[in-house]
Parts: sequence; structure tokens; C-alpha cells
Amino acid sequence: MDAIVARRGVVVTGIGIVCPLGASADDLWQGLAAGRSGIGPVTRFDPSRFKSRLAGEVDEAALSAAPGPLHFEIRRMSAFVRYAVFAADRAIEDSGLEPAADGGGVCLGVSMGGLPNIEAGVLTQERRGVHKTSPFLIPSLIPSMATSMIALRHGIGQEQVTITGACASGCQALGHALREIRSGARTWMIAGGSEAVITPITYSGLQAMGALSRSEDPQRAPRPFDRDRDGLIVGEAAAVFVLEDRAHAEGRGAVIYGELAGYAANSGREDITGISASQAAACMNGAIADAGLTAGDVDCVFAQASGMVQGDAAELEAVRLVTADARRRPVVTSIKGNTGYTFGANGPVNLAAALMALRHQVVPATLHLEKTDPSFVDVDIAREPRPTEVNRCVVNAFGFGGIKTSLIVSRAK
Repeated sequence: MDAIVARRGVVVTGIGIVCPLGASADDLWQGLAAGRSGIGPVTRFDPSRFKSRLAGEVDEAALSAAPGPLHFEIRRMSAFVRYAVFAADRAIEDSGLEPAADGGGVCLGVSMGGLPNIEAGVLTQERRGVHKTSPFLIPSLIPSMATSMIALRHGIGQEQVTITGACASGCQALGHALREIRSGARTWMIAGGSEAVITPITYSGLQAMGALSRSEDPQRAPRPFDRDRDGLIVGEAAAVFVLEDRAHAEGRGAVIYGELAGYAANSGREDITGISASQAAACMNGAIADAGLTAGDVDCVFAQASGMVQGDAAELEAVRLVTADARRRPVVTSIKGNTGYTFGANGPVNLAAALMALRHQVVPATLHLEKTDPSFVDVDIAREPRPTEVNRCVVNAFGFGGIKTSLIVSRAK
């Protein structure tokens, strides 16, 4: 316990986000508080041949990239790069940090990178010839290009790191940044995740796996934790944060949104796509212990839950295992009904929502939850926005390959 008390505190001083609910943390919160869905018909391509025709799309008109270094190149990059740069610009502006100063770095999580550009590049080559291939094709599809563009645009000369860990990528990046600052290796980090893969090959692959919801009503899908849930809805987003050593942030008078108090990650599952309840529970317990807390200290869980039959059930079972002996049990919520499933950005978008919940002292509702799975009636799931005391939240993000990550975020002191 002495080591936990003595180590450096890591706080959030800047938030930048673009998602189906808008292009700021306030937009996100207003959408969540109002129970608004950002899901609608797919417009990026003709989805008529697929069983799922819905998506959580970003409104490109809301993105006003400020002129600056690499403006020409950024405009020609994949959407995941553009979204990440937009979010990072806003986070840095929000924090008031001077990113060219020594002592920092950039770490982003990206799962599938420029998949839409790969698909479009192949089609262009086959239909129009190799001479029509864009010189920006290769740079725009590399997963690390989002991290690189942020570093280059803001003159950050320190380390840049990109983590690709399936749908846990963004949460892994935040955990890496947390550990870097805690250790004293960094004073601040720009960290988060980005994903934009609303493209036919994504739908084709997920449909073949039986992962997509077949609902045609955007006001009823996806349905996390619902008895009649039938799969996920593809979404896109970027959420980027400025993380700082608490003493550094307080020394420059920065506004503090909250503290990243704990992190854990593990792996394990019988197959490559499912979620192990016992391993998910071990991950959450690890993050809680890393924060020096007990399960009874947690007020809310921002769940991975996407509307998948096995995954949602396993996560609720994990929550039940974690809190079995707790003096009180946390409320559980999922925001996937508002935003869709944003892959590598899942954890960071969840973190942004958790920080807003801590600020406003309200747990947002799990949208489209009508009939709770009867196996989990003893788990407290938020059906409506719930004003309550919120001091500490668990943020979960799990990925294919058995990857599980959990963060603990605490209310600003």
C-alpha cells in the first residue's frame, strides 16, 4: 500500500473526441444524457447486399481541421488518421499543454487501420489501372500513421508508440501511457485510440462470423444486455486525451477531469473471438488492485458490451464474480447503443463517457435495453440516466485473441 500511495498520480487534463454523437466531449455527454442514438443507415457505401445496413457514422461536416503543419497530407489520409488528428488537436487545445516541450510522447491504439483505403486501392487498381493508385495509399493505411501525424503536426520529438491489440488497442495505449508517467519516464502523454472501418469488407467479414445485428431499426439496435440482442452495429470514432503527472498538471494550473488510478490487462480464452468470464473478472480485479481499491469502492462499470450474445453474458458474469463479496455492487452501463462498436476506439470512447459521468454525477442509460437477460437479473444495469454519486469507474475493452483490458478512472480531487 505504501508503494501505491507514493507513486505518481496520472490525471486527464485534455479530452478530444469525434464519434457518432458529435465532435466534442460535451456533444458526447449531451447525446448520452438525452438517450440519443448515433446509429443510422450506412451512407459510406451501398449496403443492400448485407444483412446489416446500419452504422454509427461520424459527421464529417463537423470536423474542421485547423490549418497547420501537414494540413495538405492529413486531408488525404484515411479517416482513422484524420479523426485521430482532429481529436488530438482538440485535446491539446483543451489542456493548454505545450506539446513541443520535453518529457512527453504519443501513444495510440488502432486495430484495423486504413482498411477502407486498402479495399478502395485494390478496386482502383483493378478497374482503372495501376497508374491511378494514389501516392498516399501506403502511408494512409499504416496503423501507426495516426500517431505519427499527431507527433509531426505538433512538433513532438519524443517517442511515438502505436499499439494494435484488436478492440482493446485504445485501452492498451492508455494503460501504456499511464505506466510511462507513473514510472517517471514521461511527464505527459497524448494517448487514446481511433478507428474508421465502415467499408464493405468489414461488413462481409463480420457477417460471415455472425457478429452483426440484423435489425433495420436504428432505434432498436444494438441492444446490449437485452434478452433479444443479436449482434453489434459497426461504429467509428477517435478519442484522444492529454495525460499528465499530477504535480506537473497542478503546477501549471491545468483543469483536471479525473485520474487514471489503475490498469490491468490479461489474455486467455478457449477460442479466438469469445470472452472468458473468469479472465475478464481477473482483469477487472487486477485494475482495482492496481488502484489500491476493493470491488466495493467501484461505483460504475462502463462495459465492453456490444450486443453480442456470448460476450455480453460473459462480461456480466465477470462483474458478478468481481463483486460477489463486495459490500455494495456497481451499476453497469454500455454506450454501444449510442455510438455503435468502435473497435480500437472502444476503450477511449468509454473513458470519455466515464469522465463526463464523474463530472456530471450521472450514469448514462444502456440504450435499447427492454428485457434484461433473465440470467442476470441480479446485476444492476442502468436502464435510465441515473443521478447518483460517482467517484470511481471501471472501463472495459476486450478484443479478439483473448485480450482483455480494464482501467480505473477516479473523480478529480
